[in-house]
Amino acid sequence: MAVYLVRHGETSYELAEERRLRGGMRDWMPLTPRGVEQAQEVAERLRSFDLTLILSSPMTRALQTAAVISRIVAVPIVVEFDLHEWLPDTTGTYDSTATMIAAAEERDRLGGEWPPGGDRAWEPESIVRQRTVRILSRYTTHRGLAVVCHGTIIRILTGRSAGNCEIVEWESAPA
Repeated sequence: MAVYLVRHGETSYELAEERRLRGGMRDWMPLTPRGVEQAQEVAERLRSFDLTLILSSPMTRALQTAAVISRIVAVPIVVEFDLHEWLPDTTGTYDSTATMIAAAEERDRLGGEWPPGGDRAWEPESIVRQRTVRILSRYTTHRGLAVVCHGTIIRILTGRSAGNCEIVEWESAPA
């Protein structure tokens, strides 16, 4: 099984900041016009891949990217809830980009995991990996799988940073 991780297109959070959206509502932000162009461009590149299915995060930016890809490559989409982005606050009460950045900085400083006996509001990277691998292991009968997800998921699985609509082949996909 070939697994191609695709980061979503460009998104702006200006509206979320303006409206002071909290928690998961911040993830409703759509792609920018440039993000839509990026999705169209990556879809054209994916035409030459032997894809049989597209999996998508349920977050608007990923789902919108997956919809553009699906329309162009004529492959169906399955939305998988647990492909959502790393959670900077599992309580769902974060209220700003600054709060998310602070959580990410602490996560990075601690190597992605909570210290012993030191639970945090943010999601440990080991949980992100487990939930993602669990999902992908259910699709091993597919020849080619495009997984439209998020930069943090791609980094946790592959060790690589991915730009918007970049394709990263995952070599350690479940067999």
